[in-house]
Amino acid sequence: MANFTKKDLGFNNYSTTADGGDNPKYIGTLDRIKVDKTEEYEVIYFCNKFLEKYDIPQTKESFQNVERLLHHEDLRGEDNRENIINWIANSWHKNN
Repeated sequence: MANFTKKDLGFNNYSTTADGGDNPKYIGTLDRIKVDKTEEYEVIYFCNKFLEKYDIPQTKESFQNVERLLHHEDLRGEDNRENIINWIANSWHKNN
């Protein structure tokens, strides 16, 4: 798995702690289904896993591009992990 960290993020307005009752150590059904785009650890995990899943070059530029697409206007209000993954995968070349 890619191993980018918070120092590699392009945005800096994330919560550094779990918010809304979320638990960063909880890895259960909801974490497999939803993505909290406001939590730093979730965004880092999501971006790293996306790079791994799609065999995208493991560069800081690619990591930040996943992050940027994660916050695209078309995904506003979307928190379903599969929907987000599919949208980013389908949009990858259009938005690069």
